[in-house]
Amino acid sequence: MSASGLGRKGALALLAAAAAAAAVQSAWLGASSHHAQLAHAHLEPWTVTKLQLEGRARDAAEFHAQKSLHYAAGNPEALGQMGTLGLAKMRESRVPAQALAAAQAARRDYRRALERRPTSPFLWANLALAKLYLDEIDDEMADALRRANLLGPWEPAVQQATVFVGLAAWHKLDADVHDVLAGAIERAGHRNAAAMYGTVNSYGRLDLLCGIEGYQAPAVCQNGADKVERNMR
Repeated sequence: MSASGLGRKGALALLAAAAAAAAVQSAWLGASSHHAQLAHAHLEPWTVTKLQLEGRARDAAEFHAQKSLHYAAGNPEALGQMGTLGLAKMRESRVPAQALAAAQAARRDYRRALERRPTSPFLWANLALAKLYLDEIDDEMADALRRANLLGPWEPAVQQATVFVGLAAWHKLDADVHDVLAGAIERAGHRNAAAMYGTVNSYGRLDLLCGIEGYQAPAVCQNGADKVERNMR
């Protein structure tokens, strides 16, 4: 056989190998996506209602999230799910060391997920939440709050999470972050007023609702409080 014939056969073999590798990779990515969807199905009731995650549902969600990462180690959806599971474990733990480890694992998983999906407001909001539980009120938390609100300004879950974190850390955050949170509270008044009212009220900051359309004026507003006391110390 001529050299040119051998060359063509070699090229065809390389093309066939590349096609086979691509097919395997596609199958693994498909399997990863499938398991991430199954994990989401088990996590969704907990993430929506904020109730304690039932043991079997948590175990099933963790199984599928880990399976997803087995097929694609960088799947941001599965990494975010592992972060959510970490926060669930932290809340349920009665052992301080275990709770701390779970929160640290959640922070790690959210960071890894954001490396692959930096435009997700939900991941930024959850990173801020994990850092709150770790008492890490720093520039990374402030940046996470800003990015979450920038990328998902009208997402109710993002509004709730960022305001919850922001009010808990209010006195350690800069004035510009206060403005970000005030904006989230104001936007929530259009379609998420009842839930936001509960969050703000839980921190005794109903003054932040004064003068904002969508909320029933709290009694504190009738006492001459400003629209938003963003810089209250």
